[in-house]
Amino acid sequence: MAIQLTKHISRMLLCTAVSCGGAERTRLPPPLPTATARSDAPPAAVGLPPVSTRQLEQDTELTTASGATFEAPQGWFYTAGDAFLALENPERDVTLRLVEVPNEADGVRAIQAAWKRVEPGFGRLVRQRTRPPPRDGWDAVTQVVYETGASEQRTVVALARRKGTTQYVALIDGTNAGIDRRGAQLMTVTSTFRAPGVEEESFAGLTAHPLDAERLELLEQFIIDAMASAEVPGAAVLVVQGDKIVFEKGLGVRELGKRNAVTPNTLFMIGSATKSLTTLMMAKLIDEARFSWETPANQLLPSFALADPEITRKLQLKHTVCACAGLPRQDMEFLFEYAHVTPEQRVEAMRSMRPTTGFGETFQYSNTMVAAGGYIAAHALEPKLPLGPAYERAMQTRVFGPLRMTSTTFDFGVVKRREHAVPHAMDITSKYRVLPLESEAGVVSVLPAGAAWSNLRDMSKYVLFELRAGRSQAGNQLISRENLFERRTPQIKITDKMSYGLGLFVEQDHGVSLVHHGGNTIGFTSDMFLMPEQGVGVVLLTNAGDANAFRKAVRRRVIELLFDGKAEATRALGFALASRRVAVRKVVAQLVEPEPEWVKGLAGRYSNANLGPISIELVGSQGIIDAGEWKSAFGKKQEADGTAQLILLDPPLAGLELLPALHSGRRTLTLETGQQAYGFELEQAAKVNVTSAR
Repeated sequence: MAIQLTKHISRMLLCTAVSCGGAERTRLPPPLPTATARSDAPPAAVGLPPVSTRQLEQDTELTTASGATFEAPQGWFYTAGDAFLALENPERDVTLRLVEVPNEADGVRAIQAAWKRVEPGFGRLVRQRTRPPPRDGWDAVTQVVYETGASEQRTVVALARRKGTTQYVALIDGTNAGIDRRGAQLMTVTSTFRAPGVEEESFAGLTAHPLDAERLELLEQFIIDAMASAEVPGAAVLVVQGDKIVFEKGLGVRELGKRNAVTPNTLFMIGSATKSLTTLMMAKLIDEARFSWETPANQLLPSFALADPEITRKLQLKHTVCACAGLPRQDMEFLFEYAHVTPEQRVEAMRSMRPTTGFGETFQYSNTMVAAGGYIAAHALEPKLPLGPAYERAMQTRVFGPLRMTSTTFDFGVVKRREHAVPHAMDITSKYRVLPLESEAGVVSVLPAGAAWSNLRDMSKYVLFELRAGRSQAGNQLISRENLFERRTPQIKITDKMSYGLGLFVEQDHGVSLVHHGGNTIGFTSDMFLMPEQGVGVVLLTNAGDANAFRKAVRRRVIELLFDGKAEATRALGFALASRRVAVRKVVAQLVEPEPEWVKGLAGRYSNANLGPISIELVGSQGIIDAGEWKSAFGKKQEADGTAQLILLDPPLAGLELLPALHSGRRTLTLETGQQAYGFELEQAAKVNVTSAR
C-alpha cells in the first residue's frame, strides 16, 4: 500500500518505466488555420504568432519540428505554435509546454530560454535544482522545481534533457489536484519523448545469466552497501531462478538499537503486495464458479455503492482491483480515523466517494476500492460472517492454506508472538525512528489493500506458485491458468510500457517483461517482482518506511546482473538520496519555533466529518497535535509567500502540513492532499492554553 503525504512531481517526471498498451502512431497534420482555432484556446505569448488548439480523439504520437516524438493522451488539448507545443489536460488545470532550445549545452540556461519563449514575465523563485544521472540515451538531464505559495496548491517544474547540441525542455504548470488526477497521462508524455538519436538500453531477446555464487555475492554486497546509504535498518531478500531458491537471506536488524538479526523467518508487513494475494483469492473463487470477474460488485454486496449511481451500476468485480474506475486515493481516511473502525464502516463511507475521471479513462490508484473488492469477494464465500473475518477466512482457505504459507497473517496479536520486524518511519529531518506496531493499525479496516504480514519462507512459496502458472510443487493446478493470467492482463494504461492488471503491475522494463507489486505502509517497504520469461522472482522486505529509492535500486541491480546491464543502480540511488537531503534541508530551513501566542491562538478541538477530531495544545514550549490514534509535535513553516503553515515533525505522518485560517470568524485548519481538501473546524477553543509538560 503506497502512502503519499507530500507531492513529489519531480520523481514522477523522471520515471522511465512505461506500458504494454500502445498509442496509435500518427503524425499530426500541420496546425489548423487561425480562423478555425477553438475559441477557448489559450492566448499566445506576447510577440508570438497565433496558435491553434484541438482536442485529441485518441492516444496520438506527435512529432516536433526537429523530429522528436512523444505520445499525447486521448482527451488532452493540443496547441501547435511556432515557438512551442502545448498540452492541456481535459479539465484545463494542467499545462505541459514543450520547447526545443538548440545550441545550448547548459540545462539551466535552456530552461530559462524556454520560459522566455512561452511566458516572458515568468519570475518564480527556484525551490530546487538537480541534475539527475542521464540514462536511456540522453546526454544530460536538468530539473528545476519552483516555489509556489501554500494557498496556490500548485506545482511548477521544468525538465531539460539534452541530446547532442539540443535541449528538449518540458515546462509543467498545474494544480496539485490536476496533476494527481492526470499524473499517469502526464508521465506518459515525458517518458515517451524521444529525440533523434536517443536509444534506450534494451535486453529484449537476451538470455539471462544464471545467478551463480559470484553474481549473488555481488548482489548481496550491493544490498548491504545500499542499506547503509539509505539507512535501512533491516531487509530480507529472496531470489528464485529456474524453479528453485538461489538466495534467501536476512540482513541487518529487526529494530534499531537492538541486536536481533533479520532472518528468513522474520515477519514484515508487505503492504500493497497484499493486493496480488487478494486477487489470487478472487481467481480461485472464480474457478469455483462463485462469481466471475464481470459480476456486478453490488450484486454480490447490495449495500456497496459509490456517490455516482451510474458508476455503481457499471462497476464489476474486476473494476474494484484494476485502478480503472476513476476513484482517487483517499488514504487519509484510514490514517487519521481508524480506532474501532470496521470494514463495514469503511465500505459504507464509500457512498460519499465520487470518481474524478471517466470510467476506464486513466489510472487512479485507490486502496479503498481494492479493500472493497476483497471484502465483496469474501462476502460471496462467507455471507454470514462480518467482512473482516470473511476476508481472512477466504484468504486462509483459498490462498495461504493451499500454498502452505503457514506464517502469513493479518493478526497483530499473532505477529507480536512471533519473530517480527518493527516499523521505522522518518521524522522531519529524514531520520528513522522506531515505532510501535500499533502505528500500522490504520490498515486493519482495509485489509485486502495492504495489511498482510509475511516472511521469505512464505513469499518463496507464493512467487514459485506464480512462476509455475498456478501449479503446486507436486504439479497440481491449484488455480486455473486462465484466471491466474487474467490478473496479468493490462486493464488500464499507465504509460506506453506499463499498465495495471488486477492487483498487479505489468511492465516492459528495457525489453524485459515484469509482473510486480511493491508496497509502503507507515514503517515498511516491500517489493515483489517476477520475470516469467526468465523464470526469475525476487522479494524484498524492509522495516523502513518510504524506502522506495532503495527498493528501485535493488530491482535495477538484479536486472544488471542478469543481463550485464549498465551500472546505473548505484548512481540512481545516490542521486535519489542526495536529492532528498537537499529537499529536507530546504524544509528545515523554513521551520521556525512556533511562538507560544501563535500556538495558543490555534489551541482547541477541531473536527472533520471524514477524518474525525484532532486537538492542538501547547505542552511546555512545544505545540502538539493529537489525533487520538497518534500525536506529533509540530513546527511553524514559513512559505515564500509569507503564509505560515503547521507542519508535523514526528512519525507516523511527519511532513504533513495544515494551513490555519479564519472563515466567517471561525478558526479552521485545512489539509490538502492529492485531490482532497479536508477542512477541520474549531469545535471548542482550549480553556487552558498552556499545559504543564508531561
